[in-house]
Amino acid sequence: MNKLSRSTGLKIAAVIVLGLALLDMIVYEIPDLARGMAAVNASEGPPFFIVILGFAFDVLAIVAAYGAWRAERWGVILVIVISAYSSISGAGAAIFNPSMATRILGAVAVVLYLGVIYLCLRREPKSLANSVGD
Repeated sequence: MNKLSRSTGLKIAAVIVLGLALLDMIVYEIPDLARGMAAVNASEGPPFFIVILGFAFDVLAIVAAYGAWRAERWGVILVIVISAYSSISGAGAAIFNPSMATRILGAVAVVLYLGVIYLCLRREPKSLANSVGD
């Protein structure tokens, strides 16, 4: 039976984080940045400062995904921290956002980010670790 190695798990986690960060940038952050501060602050969305922080956070998530893909310790730690924060943020969106599409996306993101944390923290199965060394 094929077992999932740690390096494969980290690559899967990196792809998930990269995909979610790019989705967030394209769907939420870039359109708000393009509208400008006056338009964003006049709407019912988040303040423009939060939009800028969200964009910077997404860029940091892309850097973390690169580090996790290369199995760097700093990348794995950063992916875990970003995933924990994003899980909490996604839970808030899933519960309190008035848009049903954003609620669904938030709930899916929570599940995916929790899966990323699991993939980053899981260890090599003993039988697979022994067979690699032979």
